[in-house]
Amino acid sequence: MNRYLTIFILLFGSFGNIINLFIFYQPKHRTNPCAIYFFYTSIADLIALYSGLLSRVFAGFSLDRSATDASICKIRAFIIWVSTTASSWFLTYATVDRYCISCRDARHRNLSNLRFTRKLMFITIIGGSLIFAETFYCYVPNLKNSPLTCYGYNIICRLYNEIASALMFVFLPSTIMFIFGYWTVQNVRKLNQAIAPMVITHRTIVTMKRTDRQLIQMLIVQIILLTIFNIPLAIHRLYLTSMLHTSKIL
Repeated sequence: MNRYLTIFILLFGSFGNIINLFIFYQPKHRTNPCAIYFFYTSIADLIALYSGLLSRVFAGFSLDRSATDASICKIRAFIIWVSTTASSWFLTYATVDRYCISCRDARHRNLSNLRFTRKLMFITIIGGSLIFAETFYCYVPNLKNSPLTCYGYNIICRLYNEIASALMFVFLPSTIMFIFGYWTVQNVRKLNQAIAPMVITHRTIVTMKRTDRQLIQMLIVQIILLTIFNIPLAIHRLYLTSMLHTSKIL
């Protein structure tokens, strides 16, 4: 599994994210906050992909340096957690942005701007770095009876890391995405209902841009997929860590 399946995931994930980078780097998308979020989400995903999966590939051939080298172990763990957290929150901000752009209230629509977008991304990277700075203290290599050979060396570190990652990477972003995603769908429905009488009486349509609608559709699909795949992973890791602690007590 580590030798061959991870190589397929690495190639498939690289292809998808690189295609996203080419699409969202086009001039017509550079002024769209939601497209900017998607662009930097793909960068964060690529960083997480290579920092997380390359070691699994190497481990299949007994070449994983992070399993034995303390510096590589700590840096790799830090990069993985910050990049995955940034990716999740960038999509969350994209969901909020689509809600704002779908509102009829001009004050809400004005919140969708590039200056606000850059500030949120900067705050997220700094916040994620502070939350997971503990990896430089907690993570050590050459561990036995742990989910990974490079892992938190005691139960406090492991629980902190798993709870922080579950909240910051999965549960909080997923909850916000679902709430604002639902509100966005409701706004689009109301907009369509308001447009219908105008089409009949005036033969004119005032609606959202086609790009905005496509981004909303793309975002909803990503929210569903992220929730399906991330929540079981977070629950599994929390369960595994708690069971290790229980086994030691027994």
